[in-house]
Amino acid sequence: MNLANAYEEKRDFIRMRVESPITLTIKDRQCQCICADLSGTGMCIETKEILDIDDEIEAFLPSYQNKFAPLHALIRIRRVLKTKDQYSYGAEIIELLS
Repeated sequence: MNLANAYEEKRDFIRMRVESPITLTIKDRQCQCICADLSGTGMCIETKEILDIDDEIEAFLPSYQNKFAPLHALIRIRRVLKTKDQYSYGAEIIELLS
């Protein structure tokens, strides 16, 4: 069994480590965060901002390569893990925006 097959057995999409700046628009304010990883259905966001479970937030992940379009999506916060100095949020991509 190769690595790709091992992941296919556990989840529908492989998580890609991206460690990239992402802009979240929460109601009328924006905050700069880090997108730690990304998959076909969700992402992990690291920030010092407090977000609530089930918040729906606009997310914009720029592309630094011409062959990839930026990701502009509506996401929903599904879970949170508090560490010493920040939060790690699991978010579901619920809609791709133009």
